[in-house]
Amino acid sequence: MSNGPQLDQNLRQTQQLSVQQLQYLRLLQMNTTELNAYLNDLQLENPLLEVAPVALEADTPINPTPTELAAWLATSDGTPGRAAAEDEAPPSFEELQADTRDRYSLEEYLKSQIDLAVDGDEYRMLDWLIGHIDRNGYLTVDAEALAREFSCDLSLAQEAIGYLQTLDPPGIGAADLAECLQIQLVRMGIYGDDAMELCRDWLEDLAHGRFQKAAKAVHAPVSRVNAIYSIIRTLNPRPASAFGGDAAAAVLPDVTVLETPDGLRCTYNRRGTALVSVNRSYLELGEEDESTRDYLSRKLSQAMWVVRAVESRRETIERIVGVILEEQADFFTRDDGELRPLRRKDVAARLGVHESTVSRAISEKYLQCRRGVYPLRYFFPSAVGDGDASASNRTAQERLRALIDAEDPCHPLSDSAIAKALSEQGLPIARRTVAKYREEMSIPSSATRRR
Repeated sequence: MSNGPQLDQNLRQTQQLSVQQLQYLRLLQMNTTELNAYLNDLQLENPLLEVAPVALEADTPINPTPTELAAWLATSDGTPGRAAAEDEAPPSFEELQADTRDRYSLEEYLKSQIDLAVDGDEYRMLDWLIGHIDRNGYLTVDAEALAREFSCDLSLAQEAIGYLQTLDPPGIGAADLAECLQIQLVRMGIYGDDAMELCRDWLEDLAHGRFQKAAKAVHAPVSRVNAIYSIIRTLNPRPASAFGGDAAAAVLPDVTVLETPDGLRCTYNRRGTALVSVNRSYLELGEEDESTRDYLSRKLSQAMWVVRAVESRRETIERIVGVILEEQADFFTRDDGELRPLRRKDVAARLGVHESTVSRAISEKYLQCRRGVYPLRYFFPSAVGDGDASASNRTAQERLRALIDAEDPCHPLSDSAIAKALSEQGLPIARRTVAKYREEMSIPSSATRRR
């Protein structure tokens, strides 16, 4: 048998997306504001594309993107697109961060930090994880749920969560308070096992000044424990708290769901989206000049493609919402209706499209119904553990709150008792998961709830 170099041949089929397909996927992922800006920019370079403007409030500022803000920080210029005054001091990094948080949602801010080299599968996993971060910045799903959702190895799911936790703000994507603080300590260069253990097991003792007890447990001098706790007190237990603020931005829903005698009906909201059409009045200019005729022919093809792409975007969103209405009918028809677990890959299979198409179509899109306005992501909850496949994590949270609302104030339920009660209701979840849900819902511990 020869040990020298060998040449192997194998045949493999791959699908290459065309330029127009890539442009359509980009257009599909845009929210309404981004789509309108894209159409207006395109109109400036294509005389055959006619865009009916959307009425905006007066003096609405045009916000630069997070990427432009980062470029602004790296230069000596002032506001992006505007030269700085000679006597105007450049903004500090803290001011720039605060400005970014005021202008952008947490989701937009996190996505702007994802490396362009991240491939499609990993990007979809990160996009899914970002959609499962609560208002405090904690991840509401674990690696097992991510692995189930994307049918991937647990190690890949753990790597995706690890990548998410490297993004700003520090501590984002943690499973609980302990991990949130640990991530922030590592970002500060504090790696000691004693510091990690203090965050994990001894926060309550530290808060009550029991430093000697904690120091003995982690085998560290009291002075070091005191110093570590001083640093912990400067950390942010809610990394996402800087985003959103108290004044929530008004959301214009993309679709509206109505109950009719014939059942649930989905209506696409055309008020917020600019209307596009082809302006054929310029075509007469190319009747005699061949170069002008070629130019107008190219622009006509582009304009017709844009009109079809915008309409296809609308149809795709409506088809996805149609599946949502079928799968989550109880939520829309009953005041106490609960959501069922729903995976994007299952919706994609029903519609005959790729899973990434569903992910892009529901990104930053909103639905209005009689119960309020919800992001489309909301209707894709994960299943609870390995138990009842019809129960979602949001269902578990709602039942958890119901149990606590009905408890005896003098003898409040412990997390273990809640986990047992939920198991008896067909929702087998761990005590740690109950604690995580409780913290996400800003519900204090049983010791604090006792009256």
